[in-house]
Amino acid sequence: MEILMSIEPIKLSSRETEVCNLLLTGNSTTKISELLKIKCNTVSTIKKSIFFKTKTTN
Repeated sequence: MEILMSIEPIKLSSRETEVCNLLLTGNSTTKISELLKIKCNTVSTIKKSIFFKTKTTN
């Protein structure tokens, strides 16, 4: 029996992609905010958006 799955590509904004890459390399929210010169709350909001789009849970 063959099982076929349809996987749609996940569309992240350029900023979401940037934050995602920094997260994947082990950077903390604070470090990401320093690197990108944005507030920690902004990084947290972007992370929530990434988690929602990728259907990820903590």
